[in-house]
Order: sequence, then C-alpha cells, then structure tokens
Amino acid sequence: LSPVTDISTRLLSDDVGVCNALKDADIIATTTNACNPLFPGEWPKQGCHINGVGSYTPLMSEVDDELVKRCELIIDTKEALEVGDLSCMKGDDAHQNCIGLIGDIISGDLVVGKRRDDPNESKIDCTFYKSVGTAIQDVFSAQAAYEYAFEHNIGRSVEM
Repeated sequence: LSPVTDISTRLLSDDVGVCNALKDADIIATTTNACNPLFPGEWPKQGCHINGVGSYTPLMSEVDDELVKRCELIIDTKEALEVGDLSCMKGDDAHQNCIGLIGDIISGDLVVGKRRDDPNESKIDCTFYKSVGTAIQDVFSAQAAYEYAFEHNIGRSVEM
C-alpha cells in the first residue's frame, strides 16, 4: 500500500467547497458532535465510502436520511442503530441496508459491496460504516498507537 497523500478538509460554511470536495472524495470521514446533517445526502459521489464516527446519541446526526438510504450500512455494534444518523432505519424493511457488524466483515463472514455492485439495487451506490465506539475498540486503538510510538521513538515515558 502506498501512503495517502491527497487529503483535504473544508470549512462547513463553504458550501461550494464542501460540495466539490464530496463530489470528488472516495472516502468521507465525519467526526463531529453535530446534531444536524453536515451536508445534503446527494452531494457525495456514487461509489464513495463514508466513515461516520462522531454522532453517538439519538439526537445527533452527521449525515441525512437520503445518504443513509443510498448506502450499504456496516455498524460496529447493534446500539449504532439507535443514533440519529440512522433514525430512518426504523420500520419493517428499514434494516435492509444494514449488512452487519464490522467484526463479521473483518472475520470474513460478510462481504461488503454486494448490494452496491448489484444492478438490481440501483438505489444502493455507497457504503457507510457507522461507529458509536466501544471500550474494546478504544483499548486496541490505544495499544496500537502506543506500540507505534514506542517502535518509532515518539513521545516520552512518564512515571506515574
């Protein structure tokens, strides 16, 4: 893998800049504590992937219903279905876009992209990973960051 070198950020107040960035982005990361969607769901390009990791309560939402309905949805825990981003996922057939848990994908039990790549599923054209966070993810992330820093002599040890 080669390093990612083309990363861009935009102020949300710059509608034209945000729209243009989303129309070009292959991966979009939303990492805010917003209560309202950050952009209209039609702005991201077909085939993109969204990582939604900011909102974590039923009153918080970084993406709108239109975008969620366009996506094959992957969640970190079943509790993710309760956050505001996924409020449209209620009702009889609401969970049809949710293909499963990230752990099942990592273990190889589920495959991402089947619905997106199926011509009969024309409304599904993106993927969306919704994470509300779990303690075990935090522990493993902290461990990985620590090991990387230690191996690369970054930071300093502090006696506690």
